[in-house]
Amino acid sequence: MYELVSTRFPFANDADKGKPRPGFVISPPLGKHQQVIVAYITTRLDEQLETDIVLDPATPYFISTGLVQKSLVKLHRISTFQPIALKEGQGSLPDELIPQLKRKLMKVFKLK
Repeated sequence: MYELVSTRFPFANDADKGKPRPGFVISPPLGKHQQVIVAYITTRLDEQLETDIVLDPATPYFISTGLVQKSLVKLHRISTFQPIALKEGQGSLPDELIPQLKRKLMKVFKLK
């Protein structure tokens, strides 16, 4: 879990279109089809929400993400995919960020 993948995320303004984008798997495989939930990653920093996770190259753990520039994990932009739709990347969400991920997902879903 928490590995970097590439998959075809739908565009926010046109669900019939999309392009391959990076994302982090944020769930274990679930159900009969072993689907996983993937959080969208972007390098567009102009719309940063309180529920986003910032991945900054200035941090010691950034190299483990497999990303090449400052990015946001957009936790309000998640999708479910079958494993066959995912291309594995060379990185993962650092362990240091997992508590932050959990807190922010609680906010996204208003669970607390």
